[in-house]
Amino acid sequence: MGGVLVLDVETTGLSRKTDVITTACWYYKGEWNRWVRDLDSPDLFKSHWMESDELVTFNGRNFDEKFVIKDLGLHQHDNHRDVMHDGWRRGYKGGLKAVSESIGLPRPPEIQGMDGRAAITLWESWSSGDHEALELLSLYNAWDVWLTWGLYQKFVLNRNPDTEHRIPWKLDLKSACRLLNVPDISRFS
Repeated sequence: MGGVLVLDVETTGLSRKTDVITTACWYYKGEWNRWVRDLDSPDLFKSHWMESDELVTFNGRNFDEKFVIKDLGLHQHDNHRDVMHDGWRRGYKGGLKAVSESIGLPRPPEIQGMDGRAAITLWESWSSGDHEALELLSLYNAWDVWLTWGLYQKFVLNRNPDTEHRIPWKLDLKSACRLLNVPDISRFS
């Protein structure tokens, strides 16, 4: 039986013509999963996509799903819930991080202030051989999934979001500062 698949992808940029997915993180049936371009087989992701009852994203109708269709050859999901629109109906405007923070779902210090541009830089660093860059990119990607899941719980299920994320990717503040070229660790407080 399927379940809810909560997804976020990172890409090399915003153009669906020239850019591609670099990483995909998803939370499905209480488990964390990750696909990395040029490293992992997409088979598990494809299987979860096809068997899941519901796909949940934030702005995924305009972004994530279109990249998945183009890059991984999948069809549009039969039941896609874009919680950005659920937030709009409740008066919450803005991006994932702003909406999440406004309902009390902050991100951890290691990724505070990061955005899609930082994800592109981390991908380039990992591609050049910096293994910690993939760890930070995965942590950032997974937190976007977790925040999306929290908004789904709040806006759709009308319950308080889970607090126990169990995200398996971790990185210390010192390494995050190095990767993001931030000289002062106080930026993260």
